[in-house]
Amino acid sequence: FAKWNLLVGKEMANISNFGSALHYYEEGIRFIGDGVWLDEYITNGKKLCFGLYEGAAAASLATRKGDLVEYYTSFIFQHASFENSLPSWIILMLSIESSGRYNEVLEKGINLFRRLGFFIPL
Repeated sequence: FAKWNLLVGKEMANISNFGSALHYYEEGIRFIGDGVWLDEYITNGKKLCFGLYEGAAAASLATRKGDLVEYYTSFIFQHASFENSLPSWIILMLSIESSGRYNEVLEKGINLFRRLGFFIPL
């Protein structure tokens, strides 16, 4: 059922129905819980979790629910590799920027570039 929710969530996002997409992503997350992130032997489960959480974060951004963006991306940052989490960093920074917290976006952006190996002088 969680995989079905992921697929339907993606379809809803593809047609710009982000409210419905968020609903399906959240239903998929509720179905599997967050324990699958912790099981190192369930690779497909981790991919499913990642897809659901990243989809929920993107749909939350599109529906201007910044608190949910921060909630879902925090799970991704905690459980996914840095390389896999890069799109989620963009989602988070767009959400923070849309709420007018420009200094926080700048700080996160500079830290992100530094983690990627770029020197940003202050």
